[in-house]
Amino acid sequence: MIEPRPVILIGAARSGTKFLRDVLAAGAGGAAVPYDVNYVWRYGAEGTEHDVLDPASLTDKRKNFIRRTLRSLAKAGPGDVLIEKTVASTLRVAFVDAVFPDARYVHLVRDGRDVAESAMRQWRKPPDWRSLFIKVRQIPLANASYIAWFGGNFIRGIISGRKGGHVWGPRFPGIDQLAEDAPLAEVCAQQWLESVTRARRDLARLPGADSRVFTIRYEDLIAGPSALEELVGALGLPDSSGILACYRRNISPSPAKPWLDLPQDEISTLHRVMGPVLSELEYEI
Repeated sequence: MIEPRPVILIGAARSGTKFLRDVLAAGAGGAAVPYDVNYVWRYGAEGTEHDVLDPASLTDKRKNFIRRTLRSLAKAGPGDVLIEKTVASTLRVAFVDAVFPDARYVHLVRDGRDVAESAMRQWRKPPDWRSLFIKVRQIPLANASYIAWFGGNFIRGIISGRKGGHVWGPRFPGIDQLAEDAPLAEVCAQQWLESVTRARRDLARLPGADSRVFTIRYEDLIAGPSALEELVGALGLPDSSGILACYRRNISPSPAKPWLDLPQDEISTLHRVMGPVLSELEYEI
């Protein structure tokens, strides 16, 4: 039996990809990997200092490992649509597409200032030990060097005074040094910028992008079901009623522009780093 084409969610960390993944997978015939699995995508490249991975480095062994492991983690049956989101994949779209050349992509875009405000809280947040234990327990021995990096990152975070690790979220080239030298607002702003600009550029370059890439704004997603209905129809997912029922059960109002509560110097930093791209995306500055 030919497996259905997977749906890969692409979005900067704290853009709402977890909510969208869970909603899309709520319908019959959908199977989602229940958490980010950067270690799976980095199989064979654990020593790379960032998450920008070269598709030319892929071997059949690595491709097969990623495909098999993702479907196993999602508990996907033969006819189920795999739905996956790992936020670091914003930095390596071409690599992902080399693994799943028939995938459909959903790019979830959110106002970078709200993303940065949420990310800053995440960087400072103490670890969720229960969730970490569940994730680490499922990492195969083939990814042992990723576990070593994860432990080292956590220790460096404690030393530097960050409870959640030295670096959190997608690792763009240069993030380690930026995390050493720059205020957290600048690090989070640059993280969103790298994620959004790389994803937009690389998604547009995919073969058949017009029929394989779908963009949705977080602000439209939470405003009401119409944007989700349109997306589900475009993706051709089999159980739109189950998906929309899950959406209605779980949607909750988000505070308007939480970034406005940040100190003025941090807001100025966000606008300095993000301003041109926010304007290009038609967010009001």
